[in-house]
Formats: sequence, structure tokens, C-alpha cells
Amino acid sequence: MFLRGNTPLTARLLKPALIDAQSGVLTDSRELPWYVATLLISQPLHFGDYGGMPLKVILRAILDLITIAVLVTGLYLWLRRRQPASLGARAPKLATSDRRMEAAS
Repeated sequence: MFLRGNTPLTARLLKPALIDAQSGVLTDSRELPWYVATLLISQPLHFGDYGGMPLKVILRAILDLITIAVLVTGLYLWLRRRQPASLGARAPKLATSDRRMEAAS
């Protein structure tokens, strides 16, 4: 037999109980392992039935903003990586002209 709690959190958790079939006496009851309890608690978040529509909209907006931020920073880094190649070609010319100015002084 499995028992459930009364609160919204414990209603998702199951507690196995061993009951003697002949006498109806509770023989043993144990807590679920932490990883099973974590899966049972996270189940409504996975299927989207936790907190109703307002929480769905808020979570969707937050995840969309994170996705947009990752996209923008990735594009920025990609464009920035291509820029130094054109500046690198000019850098040695500046260094040689500085040496000529030092020699002239």
C-alpha cells in the first residue's frame, strides 16, 4: 500500500507501507529514497501542471529571456572573434613606424 500526504507537496510523495493481509496491522513503513522523492516532486514541473497558467507564463518568459541572452552573447562573441583578424594586419605596421620614430629622435 502507498500513503500520500495532505499538503500540496506531500500529496505528490508516496510512502510505501507494508500491511499484514490477515490481521490488517501495519507491519512496516519506510521513506522513499531521496532520488525517487526528487523525481516525484519534479514531475509537475516537467509536465507543466504545477502552479497553473500564471506560473507557466512566468516560467516560459524567464526561459525565453535566458535563451535570447545566450543567443545575443553568442553572436557578439562570434562577431568579436572575426574582428581582430583585420586589426592584426595593421598592428605590425604601427610597430615598425614607432621604431622609425624612435631611431629618428
